[in-house]
Amino acid sequence: MTHPAPPTTVGTQPKSADEVNNLVGTHLRGFMQIKASINQDHDFFAGTDLTAAPYHFSDEQQTLIKSAIADLDTALDAIDMTFISQLVGM
Repeated sequence: MTHPAPPTTVGTQPKSADEVNNLVGTHLRGFMQIKASINQDHDFFAGTDLTAAPYHFSDEQQTLIKSAIADLDTALDAIDMTFISQLVGM
């Protein structure tokens, strides 16, 4: 019984332009979804008192959460989306 030859590549190394486009497009669409989620979280936390019910975080915990999301949102908003938007077809 003959066995087929092993594949020429192992893992996710793209073998064609279409595979490169699909891989990059998938990553960039995922990035844009995460960016939108972080922005939504930032907007929610800006108007929410996490020390009150039903959350009951301490002041320090609230500051930590809000600062982390706010800093991340600011950093993501600073990214030039020109080429990313072009690549994902928006």
